[in-house]
Amino acid sequence: MNPDGNERLTAAVGVLLLVPVVVEVGTVLLGVHTFMSWHVFVGLALIPAVMLKLATTGWRFVRYYTRSRPYMAHGPPQLAMRLLAPLFVVATVVLFGSGVAMGFLHGHSLEIARRLHGPASVVWLLLLGLHVLVYLGRALRRTADDVLPAEQRPVRGKTARLYALATVVVCGLVLGGALVPAQHRWVNIRHDHHERNDAQSTARNRPFSQEQSQRPQFSTTGSAIPIAAVWTRRIEPPCVTTRTRPSPGWRSDILRNARSIRSWCASVDSPTNSTRSRSTAVSPSQLPQSFSRRSGSSSTGSPSRSLTISAVSRARARSLE
Repeated sequence: MNPDGNERLTAAVGVLLLVPVVVEVGTVLLGVHTFMSWHVFVGLALIPAVMLKLATTGWRFVRYYTRSRPYMAHGPPQLAMRLLAPLFVVATVVLFGSGVAMGFLHGHSLEIARRLHGPASVVWLLLLGLHVLVYLGRALRRTADDVLPAEQRPVRGKTARLYALATVVVCGLVLGGALVPAQHRWVNIRHDHHERNDAQSTARNRPFSQEQSQRPQFSTTGSAIPIAAVWTRRIEPPCVTTRTRPSPGWRSDILRNARSIRSWCASVDSPTNSTRSRSTAVSPSQLPQSFSRRSGSSSTGSPSRSLTISAVSRARARSLE
């Protein structure tokens, strides 16, 4: 492609991008979540034209720095725009790439795409505004020279340029229309994000007692609270298994375990036996006397049987405390 034709195609694509970009900025200013369907459709429709714009400017860059005589004779771009061009290209790729990726990614990858899309859009709009201020007048003149009948000699490749412009317009409309049924992937991002934030804020604001009451007391997965975890480990099986068919020696294993448990239980004194053994060893702290302890009492016979039994019972009760 000759340098004049490349310049006119680049200018025509730039003018073609102006209206969709204005619509896209309008959806952002009026509320991107309200006009998300339009935002997605216009953004997808811009992709073919943006790719053609990158291709034409990249071709000029390559041909100039590879010392092509026609392109060197045409002259280099302005120095400031040459310095900003790599940042503009990177912002363009990140902006459109993250925008498309948000419709297909999930989880942490989706969060990364969201965080890239916002700053990239700000940088891209600032550089685009500077680009428009510098090149808008020349782009309009070159586009008018290529479309309107001119008195000067025409630049060859006019038909190819018109076909290229028509192709990117049709491809953009087809791409945006083809993904209309899948726009819910982008539209629902806001609702999913808000639901996740609400769940996290509810979990942070929940009282500790309520959170602890909802926590399982006994669990075989190790998520029980510390006090209950001790008892859980006591009652849990030594290992988790999914085997349902018994092993060949399962009957003998059960009998052997039963005998060992019975022998262990027999070796341990029950509370009733231990109490009985302690009770037989208890004796009163003072033997009954044959006379009354009261000074005024005239009884000198042997103590009654009921009083002796009562004293012995009280002594046993004190020893058990």
